[in-house]
Amino acid sequence: MKTEGSRRLAIWGALALACGAAAPGCGGDPAVGDAPRGSAADTVVRRQCNAEGRDVRAVDVNNDGQPDIRHVLEGGRPRCVQYDMNFDGLVDLTRFFADDGRTIAQEEHDFDFDGRIDQISYFEGGVLVRKELDTNFDNRIDTWVWCSGRFYARQERDRHHTGRVDTWELFDEGVLREARYDDNNDGQPERWEMFRLGRLVEIRRDTDLDGEPDQTEEVPTEGAGERETALTCDGSAPPPPPAQPAATPPPPTSGGETPAGPRDEGMPWEGVPDVSGGSETSGGAQ
Repeated sequence: MKTEGSRRLAIWGALALACGAAAPGCGGDPAVGDAPRGSAADTVVRRQCNAEGRDVRAVDVNNDGQPDIRHVLEGGRPRCVQYDMNFDGLVDLTRFFADDGRTIAQEEHDFDFDGRIDQISYFEGGVLVRKELDTNFDNRIDTWVWCSGRFYARQERDRHHTGRVDTWELFDEGVLREARYDDNNDGQPERWEMFRLGRLVEIRRDTDLDGEPDQTEEVPTEGAGERETALTCDGSAPPPPPAQPAATPPPPTSGGETPAGPRDEGMPWEGVPDVSGGSETSGGAQ
């Protein structure tokens, strides 16, 4: 159920919508209270895309007489732009620009089209550096992502939706390296999962709850499950998974020869003793 305040905020028009006093060039616009809980917008004045006193250029994409894209400019430079992606009259994406009017500074997404923000993306110099997500659409941020280039570098999650972080994950080029879990909601991890090349190899547990693992379990390859795919912050296709290291050859025998492995089923000499000379068959033919 949307509140009347959120409906007014989302509906197209010349009303003040979202771009904030804390944002460059937003000119002291009042803060709004629709940011999801757990967002950085709880502690700083949220950006607002305020059209009042600015040049507004609307675009009707589907020719239904209602604007679907609205550009807000100040001094001839874009300050923000809003999109109605599914033509229902509600804003689904708001993009904010830096003072140059070209560099993206922040984006807000409504993925389930309910008029509430589900993801806030933060940019530095036009590069995506951090994201906040409401993954279960309850208007509370439950996932925080830090980016390195286009890949995930670190992620914190509220898996149990209690309002506090209970999962910490570290990545190498977007591939999961380590995950720490707070299973009893005491604020510190009791279980660690260690990954190598994206595949689970070890589980550590803190059974006496002193903050340090005291139990280690190695995970055999056949029980490790599928290899983790690299995660990208910008949604681009991930690279192919890294190659597994080559198997180590068996050590040579005392005679200096490498022991022969088992023959493949159906090989021509299956069960036939070796013959001398290398050019003779078992029947002596030349």
